[in-house]
Amino acid sequence: MERIRREILLLSFLILLDLISLIMSPPLAYLIRFRFLTKIPELYLPESDFPVFYPYYFYLSIFFGVMTLILLIWNRAYNLKRNISFTSVFTSIALSIFIISFLSFFYRDFSFSRLIFILTGFSALFLTFINRIIFLLIRWGLFKFEKNIIRVLLIGDNNIANILIDFWNRNPWMGYKLYKNIPNISYMKENLENLIDFQEIIITHPLKNEEILNLINISRKKGITIKIVPDFYLLFGSHVTFDDISGIPIIRLKTSLLEGWQGYLKEIEDIIFATIGLVLFLPLIVIISLLIKLDSEGPIIFKHKRVGRYGKDIYIWKFRTMYKDADKILEGNPQLKLEFEKSFKLKNDPRVTRIGRFLRKWSLDEIPQFFNILKGDMSIVGPRPVVRKELERYGPFVDEILRVKPGLTGLWQVSGRSDLDYDRRVQLDIYYIQNWSLGLDFKIILKTIPSVLLRRGAY
Repeated sequence: MERIRREILLLSFLILLDLISLIMSPPLAYLIRFRFLTKIPELYLPESDFPVFYPYYFYLSIFFGVMTLILLIWNRAYNLKRNISFTSVFTSIALSIFIISFLSFFYRDFSFSRLIFILTGFSALFLTFINRIIFLLIRWGLFKFEKNIIRVLLIGDNNIANILIDFWNRNPWMGYKLYKNIPNISYMKENLENLIDFQEIIITHPLKNEEILNLINISRKKGITIKIVPDFYLLFGSHVTFDDISGIPIIRLKTSLLEGWQGYLKEIEDIIFATIGLVLFLPLIVIISLLIKLDSEGPIIFKHKRVGRYGKDIYIWKFRTMYKDADKILEGNPQLKLEFEKSFKLKNDPRVTRIGRFLRKWSLDEIPQFFNILKGDMSIVGPRPVVRKELERYGPFVDEILRVKPGLTGLWQVSGRSDLDYDRRVQLDIYYIQNWSLGLDFKIILKTIPSVLLRRGAY
């Protein structure tokens, strides 16, 4: 209960910060427009023509602040589980700017500057972003002193339990700490009196009805939160709905949204991001091409056959990072070949050139794949592009994986990349397909940037 009180207090502090920031956004926009931007010749305005701030912009500030805060609450920006989500913040501020711009057309007593509305939006986004950084730092400080940590009793000795432990270790800012990992419910029942000082129980293996009832009883008596990972957890997500027939719970699994008009939206997203990517990286493409040519013999671009959508063969383009006749090096070293066949990756690959190591470390070898995206063979976000031999590792999920285009980045890249075992990569690809949305794509794109800069799992 103490932890929940702290969380509520922190959220109240964030709400207060947001309200102050939102009310201050129009005055800040006013200052930027009439104190700084007016120095630009195209935007020059004599001081005598400056509109007065009070009362019109003053009341606009209060109206904007209160309305945006209501929209933030409506969009669940202050949910205890999602308090650092920027999607709801962006949506709320954008909608609020649209509303005040629309209403201003019907107000005849005063002419508001449209540029101030735009600057207000950017100011609000910037200030609320700073607020969330402050919030995270305070929260992180509490976790450091173990003041707000959720201690978890993890039940299950399986791959799912290992994934959860690894995630908590990689993301300590989430506030979860493993109290103990025990093999099964029976062990917990036998040692319950000795198991103290934890707030949550997470079960990662199948349960019988009587075991679930027993857990509910423990939760009621000890005030402990119980969470259960379902058997078919890969298919759970935003596209699952619940119903009941005569008291029997029914789960409806919806197919992913990567077809129809949503599929066309994803195509548009791909074209926009690929075009921006090529324009931004054009100078780098020229420099890298020269360095590859100077470093070793062979072509600048390497084409590799992969499996595309619906099982069609495609050639993905990369900057060449290996020596000429690199496959002969692998053939001459059986131990390396065996390691490669396990995950189709080598940590210390003798086939890679000097410039190739640098390109791989920073994922710069994949820049030419923007051309693959514009060609229609790949997507910005999607499952890993695989060779045909790898399809065997996907087992019954092959058809699901082949329904979509492979991606330049994906959940696999922002979750550990080459550090992940193969089964986990498959699971992340399936999860992405089943839970696709434009919001998820944007989230993965934003997470790719720090993942690449910090070189997580890159080799």
